[in-house]
Amino acid sequence: MESTKLKVIMFCLFCLAAASVKAQTFAEWFSQKKTQIKYLTQQIAALQQYGAYIKQGYAISQNDLGSIGGYIKGEYGLHNDYYTSLKTVNPAIKGNSKTDSIMAYAAQIPTRFARLKNLRGLDDDSRSYLADVREKVLDDCNKDLSKLQLVMTDGTVQMTDDERLKRLDEIYVCMKDKYAFTLSFCTEVRTLLLQKQQELNDINTLKRLNGID
Repeated sequence: MESTKLKVIMFCLFCLAAASVKAQTFAEWFSQKKTQIKYLTQQIAALQQYGAYIKQGYAISQNDLGSIGGYIKGEYGLHNDYYTSLKTVNPAIKGNSKTDSIMAYAAQIPTRFARLKNLRGLDDDSRSYLADVREKVLDDCNKDLSKLQLVMTDGTVQMTDDERLKRLDEIYVCMKDKYAFTLSFCTEVRTLLLQKQQELNDINTLKRLNGID
């Protein structure tokens, strides 16, 4: 009897211990699940926040890229307009009086040389020399006129107004110098021919006075 009672008591204690162990296991299990759920909830919230940041950042970057693209396009337009304007000649420059002077000098130079052809007393060597000088001067004139055309024609070269005026002044000075040279040269040729003719006249006069034929 005592043995049976002892067995019953031991069985009950075993069941209580088992229940205690089982209860602790379930408590730990629920605790772990609760911790995992809390952790997952935090992760989901973090991911949602991260996604919001990404979305916001993407929107900002798109706006920035759009702004940059607009800026670049605007800058390109400004530069394009600027360089296009450089190819357009200012009407004030087109009406500069030096342009007319350059053209007038260029027209007078060949006329001055042409008058030398009819001078008496020129031998073949002198005519050849005069032709060489004339050709050189007119070639330089054509170069100046080509430069003038570039400066004064729309759509040819890119220059500021100051650069065009500076180039116009240079062409004007060069053409004026050539005109001055032409006048001086032609005058000197006439003077030498007159001197030569006067010497011949003096020689002929002396011959007549001395009865020399």
